[in-house]
Amino acid sequence: MRAAYLNLALSMTLVGLSVPASKVIVSHIPPLVAAEIRFALVAVLLVPFTLRGGVAALPRNRRDWTSLTLLALFGMVLFNLFLLYGLRETSAVAAGIITSTIPAMTALGAALILRERVGAGSAAAIALAVLGMAALNLRPGGSGGPEDSLVGNALVLGAVVSEGLYGVFARQLGGRIPPLTLTCLANVLAAAMMAPGALATLGGFDPGAVPGWVWLLFVASGLTGGLLAVVLWMRGIAHVPANRAGLFTGLIPAAGVLAAVLFLGEAFTLAHAAGLLCVLFGIAMGTGALRLPRLFRPG
Repeated sequence: MRAAYLNLALSMTLVGLSVPASKVIVSHIPPLVAAEIRFALVAVLLVPFTLRGGVAALPRNRRDWTSLTLLALFGMVLFNLFLLYGLRETSAVAAGIITSTIPAMTALGAALILRERVGAGSAAAIALAVLGMAALNLRPGGSGGPEDSLVGNALVLGAVVSEGLYGVFARQLGGRIPPLTLTCLANVLAAAMMAPGALATLGGFDPGAVPGWVWLLFVASGLTGGLLAVVLWMRGIAHVPANRAGLFTGLIPAAGVLAAVLFLGEAFTLAHAAGLLCVLFGIAMGTGALRLPRLFRPG
């Protein structure tokens, strides 16, 4: 179980570290075009491993294919669409607070779809992780500013729902399909789904005008956040209930804030410190790594 937790933690940390890189990349490459290229890049790199596994490594039945398609649709395509366009209509503060509810949405999806039980301890850990992630995104003045809008917030909430469903479908497929094969197939499906949107926004984009260091950053972030992170997540969630695995999404904003401080020179506030501690404490509680003294246990 510890190895599974480590895989989940590393996966979400890599995703969080890719956020500052993405901010730089999309300033040079159209967002949907960047997503399409990344999906295609990961798929091509994994084709040899998928072929090596043969037919036996492919989804075995219609149910697995359906889960795989829904995983690619919600967790990869719709998540990117909702988040990218939501950020155009609302502030980053409001979006950050809304995305802090991903663990709760994952647990809710697991309860409704997978019939997983959410105990009082897990619920408390989820609440603590959500509180911590909200604190990470709070700024002086709070949210609800002139840049916020109901439409933008609704779109970001759509991204949260999509990411929660991603965790559910990943849990359904965990252990049934080799992680590399699953990652390859999911990226193939996502690339096919994203292609129309990427073509529609291609416009006058000139790849040659993009600085070489940006392409290097793009490849590096794609291989870590789009490939290695997904493989680690699939390996971990095969052995962990979806509602508990969802706690590890708290490391996304935590790692993102630390990366922003270290590489973008952003200030690290008291709210950030409090949020980070809440997130880590919530994960420790939910995974059983931290247990309360018997004095404070019920009964």
